[in-house]
Amino acid sequence: MMACQLAIHQVSFRIIDIKDTSLKSSGALIVQARSLEIFEQMGIAVEAITDGIIADKVNIIFSGEKTTSTNIKDIGITLSQFPFLLMLEQSKTEKLLLKFMDARGLNVERGVLFKSFVQDKEEVTSIVVLPDGSEQSIKTKYVIAADGTNSTIRNFLNIPFNGKTYAKPIFILDCKAKTELVSGEISFAFSNSSIAGFFPLQDSRWRIDSTISNEMESFENITFDDIAKDFRLRTKINIAFQESEWFSVTHSHQKYAGYIRVQNCFLVGDSAHINTPIGAQGMNTGLQDAYNLAWKLAFVIKHKAKQELLSTYSTERLGISKAFAHYADVVFRGVTNDNPIVKFFRLYVLRGLLKILFPFVEKRKFYRQMFFKSISQIGIHYRESILSYQVVDNAFHRNTPRPGDRLPFIEFFYEDRNTNSYEILDVARFNLIIFADVLPYKIVEIAEKYNLAVVLIINRPVTRKVYELFGIISKGYYLIRPDMHLSLRSATMNTHHLNIYLQQLLIVQQ
Repeated sequence: MMACQLAIHQVSFRIIDIKDTSLKSSGALIVQARSLEIFEQMGIAVEAITDGIIADKVNIIFSGEKTTSTNIKDIGITLSQFPFLLMLEQSKTEKLLLKFMDARGLNVERGVLFKSFVQDKEEVTSIVVLPDGSEQSIKTKYVIAADGTNSTIRNFLNIPFNGKTYAKPIFILDCKAKTELVSGEISFAFSNSSIAGFFPLQDSRWRIDSTISNEMESFENITFDDIAKDFRLRTKINIAFQESEWFSVTHSHQKYAGYIRVQNCFLVGDSAHINTPIGAQGMNTGLQDAYNLAWKLAFVIKHKAKQELLSTYSTERLGISKAFAHYADVVFRGVTNDNPIVKFFRLYVLRGLLKILFPFVEKRKFYRQMFFKSISQIGIHYRESILSYQVVDNAFHRNTPRPGDRLPFIEFFYEDRNTNSYEILDVARFNLIIFADVLPYKIVEIAEKYNLAVVLIINRPVTRKVYELFGIISKGYYLIRPDMHLSLRSATMNTHHLNIYLQQLLIVQQ
């Protein structure tokens, strides 16, 4: 994703990988709405959806009996163009990104080992080992550590990796199976001796995540056959494995780097944070790390913005990974803890609670949307960032989008066609949405000075709902970052705050 985003901004790079081939296993499975919105801007969302499965329902099963379920197919309707959870194996996601690069004549240099580097204020000199064993020196402006959980670069920089590794092992399995579980529906099964998640894949295949029995924890090497022989008995699920494609036993981790930037080196993805499978946040968070950082690097490299812009990557993204770490830790410990009291709560109290909670939430739009915002990552905001210019303005009511929020999604009629709030914007520039009948001369002058993309939305019956969503009565404007988060808003055409913001951040383009 980092490479793809740099390509969009026309920044040259080299991307190396010690692995000889791309990922083969399912890896991370669920692509959240915020990631799909980024894919849509890249032109790959339709292919991603075609290659995956949209989850219809979530079922909760206790001791083999379906206790409750909830429909999630359009859980985020009106909030996003992609109001659902897409199950798409990470291997397929990776192929889509590689295809995007290949179409632009870019490729991953495989079998290349990152050995060491030195850096000063101006550049980084890296030493890599090529497939033939020879060493090569590479001079670059920046280095991005997207090298995973055991990041060589993070370790080289002595950045602490805080958090924990859970003692309770889990297994992950991709397989073909015959089962009464419905394809297209996610199921979570609780029993006295296991907790398991069943996620449908294409072609009658399943991804299964589950705890391991206490007896097996002492095994030196746990095999698929060990799991298969008593899996039905432990889970109370009627399932017959037909073919194992990938099997792994692992310990879940919940860790994050103490800091994610050292001078001209940046950490993204698993090198910056690793999550338990709970909530399907890990890969999506990593994709959005890259999305957040790429445009900032591009603006600084191309002398469109001041160096200070790069400091906002750490302040914006490090807090996100810490928040997810805390949330996932609480949930993961709750569902895997073998303490008798916790098990009793999980099997009996939780069963009753979910039986009441699921139907309650399904019938109430507010709670469904609140849940979708949290899990889909569209609710992530940067309101405390220096890039979010907060002005006390009583002209906006409290429910309107604020600086730092993600740009709201809305469909409307614009310039003789149906479009939406994302489609009308330029992904490589700051965008200025003007709500007025004509473009004000002063604002046009400022936009040209800083190379802003300008979109005029005239107040007409077909655009009235856009005005209402953004809290504009008659005229005003919103400044939007390239990553589709709001920077500044005004309910008038006064350009005072706009000028201050741009002068502090951007460089005048001649």
